[in-house]
Amino acid sequence: MRLNEASWQQVLAVLPEAECETSETLAVAFINSDDYNTKCGSAWLWWPGNAKPTERCDFDGRFPAEWGMLLVMSETAMDTVCAVSEPNMAGLVRRLQIKPFLLKQRDELEAAGILDFIESLELATPKH
Repeated sequence: MRLNEASWQQVLAVLPEAECETSETLAVAFINSDDYNTKCGSAWLWWPGNAKPTERCDFDGRFPAEWGMLLVMSETAMDTVCAVSEPNMAGLVRRLQIKPFLLKQRDELEAAGILDFIESLELATPKH
């Protein structure tokens, strides 16, 4: 399954709700692995802890400054997220079906409310 309008709604349904308002606005970008590999396609953006609506944007291999994290999702990951009411996204990360990339420093991710989401994926961020 590819990431499209319908599957994006299913992904949004399993993302955690932010516990507090944030001071920064950084997005978590979701991209199909095929689009990532070809550097051409769509990215779907989610701003945890912000009232900013989610949106789709074109992806050309560059990472805009407003992106704090990138999740590259395989077809298997999309199938799992869309088929299971509470998918174990951390397990998909461990099995490399979701490949996470942190694009900002830890303090910027924390200010944007992304750090809690990173921890829910059982990823560690160094405190430098």
